[in-house]
This record gives sequence, structure tokens and C-alpha cells, in this order.
Amino acid sequence: MLEFLDELVKATIKLLPSVKFDKSHPVHRLLMALYATIIEDADSAVAILSVERWAGVEHLLRSALEAHVDLINLANDPDYADLMMIAYHKQWIRLTEAGAKGDNQFLTFFKDNPEAEEQLAWHKEELGKLEARAKPLNIFDRFDRAGMSDIYRSIYHSLCNDTHNNVQALTDRHFRLSKEEGLQNLVIFEDPEEHSLKASLDSFIATVNGSNKIIHNYFNTDSQNAVEEFHKRREEKGLLWAESKELDSS
Repeated sequence: MLEFLDELVKATIKLLPSVKFDKSHPVHRLLMALYATIIEDADSAVAILSVERWAGVEHLLRSALEAHVDLINLANDPDYADLMMIAYHKQWIRLTEAGAKGDNQFLTFFKDNPEAEEQLAWHKEELGKLEARAKPLNIFDRFDRAGMSDIYRSIYHSLCNDTHNNVQALTDRHFRLSKEEGLQNLVIFEDPEEHSLKASLDSFIATVNGSNKIIHNYFNTDSQNAVEEFHKRREEKGLLWAESKELDSS
């Protein structure tokens, strides 16, 4: 599976020049930025797993899934960009207002800074315009809108537990029961369970494949047949992966 993901990422990068988009178009820019994020996350996961490391892969998968959800929603509805901009303005308002208070040593730039005050006023004005015509979405709403509510309640939920250092996730990752001592021993750099690694790799493959299809269809590239071929290959290998004991079988 790792070999297939590596091949898929390399092919995705090779096909990237066939995507022709308007660099001045805000929706096009957002679509391509989301797509680039997914490619980079998958490539980093391959790099980590190729040196027999595991920590960080699920964090990368969570980032890729969130970008994939936004990619689906934006490709289906250009007005979804307004919802992304609402989140952007809210973030900057929180940051600027926190800095203006002057009690955060890492945000001293914002204190008594006329430019920061002008920036804050601009973000508030733009946010007001957007909220007058669009209702903000929480993370579940974003997944549900993309038709991925089941993914949110299963895979994404598990990834969030891992990323947020949930007690159960920490325990599962770093403690193993010793049969001899009957105690929980601390482990580090422990190999992941086979089913967990397979699930993460297949989720990455599905995410990259799906994103490729969206982008190449959206921009009507001449690489759509090549993209579709990877979809077919994954479908053909599905049962083999489920039965195989070799994680890297391809």
C-alpha cells in the first residue's frame, strides 16, 4: 500500500502541469491551494513511513481530509469561498484584538499600532458583509455538506482524538500490557497495529485519488484518463489489501 501511495503521489505531481487555471481568480486560487496541501500532506506521510516512522502520519491525514472536504464543497459551490473567508477574518480579528490588549509578549506588534487598528477595522467590515449573506459552518457541517458525515463520525473522530492527545489515544499509543509482569509498560516508536496502518494508507490513497478527480474534472484537463486509471487500480486492489499480511504489497 505504501508503494502504491508513493506512486500515486509522484504521478499526481507529474500531472500537475496539465491543470491550467486562472491565477487571478479567487476560487481557482483556493481550489489549487487546497489541492497543493493534500499533495504535500500525502508526500510527507510517504516520507515518514518510508523511514519506518509513524508519529505524525495521522495528523497529516486529518489535515488532508479537512482540505479534501473544503475542496469538494468549493468545487460544488463557488459561494463556499465566502464561508472560508468568514473563518479567515474571524481568525485575524481574534489575533489582532488579543495583541491590542498588550499583555501577550508574542503579539507586541499589534499594541498601539495604527496599522493594526486599520487592519482590525477592515477585517470587521469584511466579516460583516460576508455574514450578511452566508451562515458560518462548523466542522461537522462542512463534512456533512461534502457528503462525508460518516467519515466525520468515524475516521475523522479518531484522528481528532489522536491529534488532541485524548487520554485513550495516548494510552493506546504509548502503553502495552506485559504478560510476564501484568503491568502496563511505556513504549516509544512502537510499530502501529497493522489494521491502523492499512486504514491510514487507504484513507490517504482515497483522498488523493478523489482530489485528483475533482481538480482534473473541474479544470477539464487532458489527464483525466490517467487519473481514472488510479481509481480503477485501487478498486482492483481493495480485496487484496484486506486479505494481505504484507503492508507494502502493491
